Amino acid sequence: MRNRAWIGIDFGTSGCRTCAIDQSGTLLAMQQQHFSAANHYPSPQQQAEYLLTGLQRLLSAVPNYVIDAIAIDATSGSVMLVDINGQPLSDMLMYNDSRGLPVTVKTTTDHLATSALEKALFLQKTTDLPAHYYLTHQADWLAIQLGMQVGTTDYNSALKSGFDIVKNDWPEEITALLPVNAFPEVTAPGNVAGEMPRSLMQQLGLNQLEPPLIKTGTTDSLAAFIATGAGKPGEAVTSLGSTLVLKLLSQQPVFDAKRGIYSHKLGKHWLCGGASNSGGAVLRQYFDDEQLAQLTQQIDLQYTPADYYPLCRPGERFPVCDPHFLPRMQPRPATDSQFLHGLLQGIATIEKSGYQYLQQLSGTPLLSVRSVGGGAINPVWTQIRQSLLQVEFKSAQHSEAAYGSALLARDGLTLFN
Repeated sequence: MRNRAWIGIDFGTSGCRTCAIDQSGTLLAMQQQHFSAANHYPSPQQQAEYLLTGLQRLLSAVPNYVIDAIAIDATSGSVMLVDINGQPLSDMLMYNDSRGLPVTVKTTTDHLATSALEKALFLQKTTDLPAHYYLTHQADWLAIQLGMQVGTTDYNSALKSGFDIVKNDWPEEITALLPVNAFPEVTAPGNVAGEMPRSLMQQLGLNQLEPPLIKTGTTDSLAAFIATGAGKPGEAVTSLGSTLVLKLLSQQPVFDAKRGIYSHKLGKHWLCGGASNSGGAVLRQYFDDEQLAQLTQQIDLQYTPADYYPLCRPGERFPVCDPHFLPRMQPRPATDSQFLHGLLQGIATIEKSGYQYLQQLSGTPLLSVRSVGGGAINPVWTQIRQSLLQVEFKSAQHSEAAYGSALLARDGLTLFN
């Protein structure tokens, strides 16, 4: 009897990753494709081609396994319109596309940027549409290519389209803006939403009796959180990438526009957090990889750096939401190592402040932190952060969002129920 495997697929900003895991969670194979160096993101049709190519390569790496289920994560806030058969009616407007029609609504989560809904309204106005069509998120579009039912989405992808995850419905203020039948049915991530057609199985060379189940996916950041192994209230994940992103698992949601704090739903728990404009991008303004490595080794932790608030430009999102918030990176000390020390300390101080607000507003004490992203491998920065946060630092089991989606395909949200 052949062993079973589960597949997770991650569509990010620069490429597509696919991975397969077995029942124990062992990583069987991982494949990565970088998008071509074009000046624009791949079209929906091109994304479908990347998806099938990546999946075919992954399947060839696990020929002796029966694929049980597949789940996909993709960027949050990226949307398009499709007909009732899942055929594109518009281009896909990505999360960072500035086109959109401003929306002012009053819902439980009204402070959230309804960026995906704004894009959908723009597409509705600029596209020749049939009587019946669907607002479709990037993860939905990709899953449809594998057999997911059209007009289905998960509640995390739907969040930026105005879905109220507290009341678990599309608010009247939102459904008044598009035809009611344009809004997809919303379900939890990891639920069965279709199966792969036999014709596609043949195309992919997938030889097994039962077709793989296609499960609802989620956003890339949620999949990355799931991948780390954090699963109890009080466990948190800090992403030290170009920006600083904090996520704390709690038992109740938090929405605070003034602090830039919002919440996703994970089973019976909530994932509250925010994203600062501070982070690795500020370090990149001054130092390259080699300089960062050399200067980090020269940092004297006994030295008290200046009180910095590192930003590339004015404007902050979290833990204060203020488009005019000013950077603070003066005075510059005598040596570059002291300057770098100040920047690292400043970002760590923002992290501490962010977690303080998340704990206070959610009523959930911070128990541990897992770190992902490029900055997580810097031991001096880790030491600075630990000295400020004073909680246990745990290793992330995995940091790839594709692995989190594979867990979602295997277990759904069992860990969080």
